[in-house]
Amino acid sequence: MSRILEICCFSVESARRAQAAGADRIELCAGRPEGGTTPSYGMLRQASDLEIPVAPMVRPRGGDFTYRNDEFAAMLTDIELIRELGYQTVVTGILNSDLEIDIPKLQELMEAGDGLNFVFHRAFDLLDDPENGLQTLAELGVDRVLTSGGEPDAPHGIDRIAQLIKMDTSVTVMPGGGVRPNNVVPLLEAGAQEVHSSATTDPIGALDDNMVRELAALVHDTA
Repeated sequence: MSRILEICCFSVESARRAQAAGADRIELCAGRPEGGTTPSYGMLRQASDLEIPVAPMVRPRGGDFTYRNDEFAAMLTDIELIRELGYQTVVTGILNSDLEIDIPKLQELMEAGDGLNFVFHRAFDLLDDPENGLQTLAELGVDRVLTSGGEPDAPHGIDRIAQLIKMDTSVTVMPGGGVRPNNVVPLLEAGAQEVHSSATTDPIGALDDNMVRELAALVHDTA
């Protein structure tokens, strides 16, 4: 199986550059200061002609992952729009007030997607029992989970990430958070087949094309 490098991009311009530098897939977001929010209709239209897969984020705001009724309604509408625009994958996540996966609402989101691939984002890292959470996501039919192993970044969460990968569920465990060329190889050696990076030198910096190239070489060449 070929390994996959996903790059988180906050503009269509950076997504095109990441594609040119060797990324296999784009996570498309707005709201960089908030850690990623739903991209606008204009961004979605512009990014729809990229040659590599694009997975738009659906997150109505920054902050926690427990949403008001109006915010949840907006998420449902955004997912329907993303599907209508021809995308194949959506990235989202939702927790209840006990910081557990909100199963009924996640099911509603998936129903709105009507066949879209679903990625559960790093809200997963707030779960008290990630192993049980991963099993829940598998039972619901989620395709992929983005996680730092419950730590501030994936390199520090590598032990938990490796444990989740070894569970061998139907959910692809994709390490993300602080993934850079100097630390990606141990994550690959831990069993990761897909990795996620913003490929920047600081939390609010611009995409570093050379870093994407370095990551792509390591991800694609490491056996």
